[in-house]
Amino acid sequence: MLRENRNKTTKQIHDLQENAKRFCFLIENIHEFDHSEWLAEISLILPRIHAVIGLIDDSNKSECLFSIADIEERFELFCHLKKTLGDKDGYEMGDELIDNELYGSLSDDLADLYFEIKRGLDLIYQGQENLAAALSLWRDGFFLHWGRHLIDAEKHLYDLRVHHQI
Repeated sequence: MLRENRNKTTKQIHDLQENAKRFCFLIENIHEFDHSEWLAEISLILPRIHAVIGLIDDSNKSECLFSIADIEERFELFCHLKKTLGDKDGYEMGDELIDNELYGSLSDDLADLYFEIKRGLDLIYQGQENLAAALSLWRDGFFLHWGRHLIDAEKHLYDLRVHHQI
């Protein structure tokens, strides 16, 4: 049973890496896709990433590597995504308030997700021995920062799908 669980976890981590690679590829190559198809693919990948992140075992927890960096690059990506997504970018957050509505941005969510996921992939590309550090980075970053962006993006993409906008 222990071996079966280890094999299942190994497959989930492999799938997480593959979905992370695909997500980054889509972000980096948004201009190569029809926007509706691109959004549809993103909407299918994010739940797969989300499903595995919470399962990452923290018993092998290494030093927390989380930090927000690359502010200018994030802003540049955000602007590019915002321009590309147009009217599909913005969404209302939380309860509607009569005088003070809050809005979110899919571009902001995806830019933050991209940089955090890419940082983990970059660690793995430097050597498979960095896999534990990358998983710690993803897990810690998810709970400290980008998890909210992931959830907000999933909600907005769901709404776009339900309203036949992707």
